[in-house]
Amino acid sequence: MKTKIHFFTTLAFTLFTVYACTNSDFLNVKPNSTILTPSTLEDVQKLLNNNVYLSSGLAVMSSDEYTVNEEDWNVARAIERNAHIWAKDLYEGTRGVLDWDRPFRAVFYANNALAVLQTLEPNDSEQAVHNDLKGQALFKRAFASYELIRNFCKSYEETSAETDLGIPIRKEPAIDRFAQRSSLADSYQFVLDDLKLATQLLGPRLGSNLFRPNDAAAHALLARIYLDMGRYAEAELHADSTLFLYDRLIDYNTVSTTSATPFPNTHDELLFNAMTVGLYSFTTSGSLPRRYRMSEDLMDSYAANDLRLQLYFISDNEGRYIMKRGYLGEGLYPFTGLATDEIYLIKSECLARSGKEDQALTVLLRLLINRYVSDKMPSANEIVDGKTVLEAVLEERRKELVWRGIRWHDIKRYNRDGHNITLTRSLGGQTYTLPANDPRFVFPIPDDEIEYSGVTQNDR
Repeated sequence: MKTKIHFFTTLAFTLFTVYACTNSDFLNVKPNSTILTPSTLEDVQKLLNNNVYLSSGLAVMSSDEYTVNEEDWNVARAIERNAHIWAKDLYEGTRGVLDWDRPFRAVFYANNALAVLQTLEPNDSEQAVHNDLKGQALFKRAFASYELIRNFCKSYEETSAETDLGIPIRKEPAIDRFAQRSSLADSYQFVLDDLKLATQLLGPRLGSNLFRPNDAAAHALLARIYLDMGRYAEAELHADSTLFLYDRLIDYNTVSTTSATPFPNTHDELLFNAMTVGLYSFTTSGSLPRRYRMSEDLMDSYAANDLRLQLYFISDNEGRYIMKRGYLGEGLYPFTGLATDEIYLIKSECLARSGKEDQALTVLLRLLINRYVSDKMPSANEIVDGKTVLEAVLEERRKELVWRGIRWHDIKRYNRDGHNITLTRSLGGQTYTLPANDPRFVFPIPDDEIEYSGVTQNDR
């Protein structure tokens, strides 16, 4: 408890050094006699220029996208081992779990930025910047809060959301107030309200700094959230709004298939950059050597002329694959931000679910024509062969959005809707299973947070 109080006290104190800090040394500056209270729009931007590693790595480690053998599994750190087999005791006493702490740190920075903005009275020439900064803060608070919701709460169900547990909602930068868990309905509404206001305040996608959100990114996050909630009409609406503002796709025929880092961190499909927490080097890091291997059923789903097979993965020449650096340039950890390819898939899924199958296929083909070797893309009939249009869309979603922390949450929502997907691992002659809708699909809140704030623990 003392350690955690000290962390937040130090963090709050260092916020007042913003005036004299650069982005790179912001978190490392020690308090001194020159400390100043943030008081300008520039100061607020510096507050918001942090928190790249916003997302949980637990969702990547727990999904069905990879396998690992027993020998390699045994040398991984405890959380990585336990996430792989969905152990009830996930953390084994580990304190300061970044999957919980980092999003709340982002919320803390955003709340401080909003508090400073409330004290400023911008003149006419400053109003646009003031609006954009407020939009950035609201977006980042929403993004971080939703990361907590989707990892540490049940899937959204209209009939139980008022009583299901959500997250502690934090609207102020105060560190001496313990927030207990709100309902899941209130937690979602908090995030949705922030994002809807952000769409009105943020400017367009400009320049190369995609760690700063924009209006298209805010609509994209709304589309992602509404899809997870099963509210497909709203998801489609915000997918449309995203694509109206920004709809570019990359022709994968123009991307190097031999490069270990085929995608830069400023490429045309990106809307907002984020990554998982930089902690789980054994499983989720892009550094070598990598001991995991991609799941055979996933790899078998790619056709020979599908360029994603060469751009996303590296073969060991024995029929096994590992990930390349991923969708975000040289970043070592999985990309969890927002991009237009996901939005096309959301649009297509929503159309398929509403019975507009021809339109769903048209949108899907708009994406896939950029993913296959020129003139080698399968026909619509071949893509749907033996499947419904919705099944074809969901299969492409898995293939396109691999290793982005999305698959785990997709399985949660599919099972909520009755798909009955059971996950299975085999290690050293022992089989581990995770049945559909098992409580272990919700990650436990770290033990030190329970001790510190007394929030209610999840069932496990």
